[in-house]
Amino acid sequence: MALLNQDSDENPSPGRPRMTDAQYVGSRNALWSRVSALFTDSRGRVVLEDVDYRAARLFPGGAIDAGESPSLAVAREAREELGLARSFSRALAIDWVPPSAPGYPQGFPGEVIYVFDGGTLTEDDFTRIRLPEQEVTGVRCVEPALLPHHMNPGNARRTLAALRAAREKLGLPAPARQSLTELLPWRPAQGSAVR
Repeated sequence: MALLNQDSDENPSPGRPRMTDAQYVGSRNALWSRVSALFTDSRGRVVLEDVDYRAARLFPGGAIDAGESPSLAVAREAREELGLARSFSRALAIDWVPPSAPGYPQGFPGEVIYVFDGGTLTEDDFTRIRLPEQEVTGVRCVEPALLPHHMNPGNARRTLAALRAAREKLGLPAPARQSLTELLPWRPAQGSAVR
């Protein structure tokens, strides 16, 4: 192993990469990613979905498609599951579900979940909700204290944390297409690995 001067850009093996792009991509672990939208009603109750594939209730959301940003994914899911056209600009919580979490299929690689602020739905919003033919069978509003009775423990904990962040006006902006360098208050040096 060659020790490089940390102020140098020299490569110990110029012209010969240590790993091809295909090898690098193949070496990365798989990880699921999902989005959820936290909606409340005018009384502060949390909007949950009844679904045809689980006894426990969920809040609107689903998997992030390949090449899709989390904020665009949650907008797509709200449109698909509730028929509501919304944009989402604030992430309230980001959570990790480990591979060993109960209730997931064998081979589950773990999952990162982004919870976005969907805001308060008005009576007019509720009348515009249109459920898909499959998957979502109903929508209900649940008092926060009762969430553990309606959701699995991980989802209830995540929902309560997101609700607390929404009430305290916490969260992170969720740009749809900005690069990391556009979000940083400083600019990395030319040739830096930050992209």
